[in-house]
Amino acid sequence: MKSNSSTTVSGTDRIVGQFADMMIETITSLQNGWRKTWISTTANGRPVNFGGREYNRFNEFFLYLLCEAKSYQYPVFVTINKANELGASVKKGEKSAPVLFWKLYIKDANGQNVTEDDYRQMSHADQRACDVHPVLKYYNVFNVDQTNLAEVQPEKLKKLVESKFAVPELRSTDGMYDNPELDAVIDEQTWVCPVACKEQDRAFYSPSTDSITLPTKQQFNLGGSEDDVFLAGQEFYSTMLHEMAHSTGSKNRLNRLGGSAFGSEDYAKEELVAELTAALIGHSLGFNTRVRENNA
Repeated sequence: MKSNSSTTVSGTDRIVGQFADMMIETITSLQNGWRKTWISTTANGRPVNFGGREYNRFNEFFLYLLCEAKSYQYPVFVTINKANELGASVKKGEKSAPVLFWKLYIKDANGQNVTEDDYRQMSHADQRACDVHPVLKYYNVFNVDQTNLAEVQPEKLKKLVESKFAVPELRSTDGMYDNPELDAVIDEQTWVCPVACKEQDRAFYSPSTDSITLPTKQQFNLGGSEDDVFLAGQEFYSTMLHEMAHSTGSKNRLNRLGGSAFGSEDYAKEELVAELTAALIGHSLGFNTRVRENNA
């Protein structure tokens, strides 16, 4: 197969630049940069179009991050033409996201155009004789939350969500590690600020309300072996200690948080403080924990 990698089309560099800029903006806007170690209470699954087809490769990764950053309810996307075909429209002021794909322009040994389907049916010898030019293309999509599809096509959206994004039932806490001291902090509210456990998808300390919010302990039980279930309890308490450490940096305490932006050096230092605190306090309370690899 012969290939001319230097061949480009007008606007390709701009498309790639736009995609890269959006990736950086999306990652920067995320409030939690690590992998969730608990069961989500909303949509679980790969991003799909309204027909149920899953996006692949870098598009899947980008659209997943976009859903996290924008708090979209479901990772379901449509083109503006598809939305119109379904009798829906995109809400005013909403911005699209690019979906990238490679288009192959192929000529056989005689210089005749060949479709991608015909090319795949060729023998390896005939494929190697072809001149193949891969060109980066894109099309724009909108999340269903950016449209009125929920009102126009409620049954179709419900059917898609039920087939693709069923929320798993929460397991019990049986077999998970228990720590009476930390349980008492929640049950008796003995920490310097309120600590609440709710069936939701984030673990965070809020300086504005001076409060900590955690997923429930049950949500950390992802199943697996007895050891996996036991260690899931430790992950719950480690997450709790991490957010408790952040709460000590509030303005009325150690005044350590400031207004540092995500990704800044001060932000990184604060994350290191919280992780090391969780590791050291966890160890002193009798369970082994470590700085989480997914916090990198």
